[in-house]
Amino acid sequence: MFIKLIFLALLAINLVASRSITMDGGRCSCYRTVSKITFHSRQVKTIEILPPSASCENVEIIVNLKNGRQLCLDPHEDKIKNIFRELINKKKI
Repeated sequence: MFIKLIFLALLAINLVASRSITMDGGRCSCYRTVSKITFHSRQVKTIEILPPSASCENVEIIVNLKNGRQLCLDPHEDKIKNIFRELINKKKI
């Protein structure tokens, strides 16, 4: 009985500790980003732009391609910023 209580206590401590680790910005979807677009716009299925949040401090641009590949674009790269600026301007017209 005593061993079971120790096991449950250790399990509870582990759960609390792992929760605090994941809430400090370590749950981003993009671990690696690319700075060049190596695909054609016809290959794009969806584009997700995720703003900074409590679980991830980075802006993330996730491109899902029709072939199932997923790429994360570097939101700080000037070429990528310009592409999104052009898309926003075209949307306004």
